Amino acid sequence: MLKRIAGQVGGISKMIGEDKSCDAVMTQIVAAMSSLKSVGRSLLADATCSCSKEETKALLKRFL
Repeated sequence: MLKRIAGQVGGISKMIGEDKSCDAVMTQIVAAMSSLKSVGRSLLADATCSCSKEETKALLKRFL
């Protein structure tokens, strides 16, 4: 997933360099942000399995 996100970000940079429309660039930025949120949720889910109850509560409070 992270390689795909890196590709998305590289594509955004290329689009900006090619002076693509703002709408097209923003669409790709939103897609990359969505992918990053998905990775973050996955990491938090994994952390809740390996962290103490207090650590899990702190993580969820901080990031959600």
